[in-house]
Amino acid sequence: MSVITLLTDFGLKDVYIGVMKGVILNINPEAKIVDITHEVRPQDIKEAAFLLKTAYQFFPKSTIHVIVVDPGVGSARRPILAVTEDYLFVAPDNGVLELVYQNEKTKVYHLNNPHYFLPKISTTFHGRDIFAPIAAYLSLGVKPETLGKEINDYVRIDWPKPIKEVDCLKGEIIYIDRFGNLISNISRKIFDKYIGNKSFSIHFKNITLKQISSHYLSVSLGEILALWDSSDYLEIAQSLGNAKESLKANIGEKIEIYF
Repeated sequence: MSVITLLTDFGLKDVYIGVMKGVILNINPEAKIVDITHEVRPQDIKEAAFLLKTAYQFFPKSTIHVIVVDPGVGSARRPILAVTEDYLFVAPDNGVLELVYQNEKTKVYHLNNPHYFLPKISTTFHGRDIFAPIAAYLSLGVKPETLGKEINDYVRIDWPKPIKEVDCLKGEIIYIDRFGNLISNISRKIFDKYIGNKSFSIHFKNITLKQISSHYLSVSLGEILALWDSSDYLEIAQSLGNAKESLKANIGEKIEIYF
């Protein structure tokens, strides 16, 4: 039995998540449903894409990932299914799967067979009426080609990538977690490729750091530090503090590593 995960910007105040689970369980009462997160910033497609990338590979093969961060719900944007060697992704065609496309060989289907939707389609809740039932039918073994037509013109979005200059690697903050840790788009792989064992200094706002620490308590209380986060992206943090608040930092701010 496939696992079905849910990743949305719905929050926990309203009934939306519970209703989606009810739809799934009506179709497949044996479904295993896992919440990845429902606290994506409202309508933030890039944040959802990043969180999905850091999570999806930790699930068993054949897991069905449902992503509903959908500012275009009810418009002409298409519901889609992306199929990789190991996983299936049910989502709106708005670029939220960009990092899946970058990392996986993917077939994409436009979900256009209404037999597998709920009978009445709301213009504001495709998570309930389209994405949840599609995921449930997939978990019962319905084939992707039964659900829609394969397409090649699915939406891609620009993703901020680090820029290598002669003596500098430039990146930016792409995510801030609930602890106020600032995660950049500079991966350990990119760092090792261009900098490796060379001496370096990390510049962010008015802070200069000359080492990457191993853990949050490797510096004094309240001190700003750099370290690799759990997904191997360079993170700026504050020991037992909140780097976002202390540095008044935001998504998109630049980080530079000189070497």
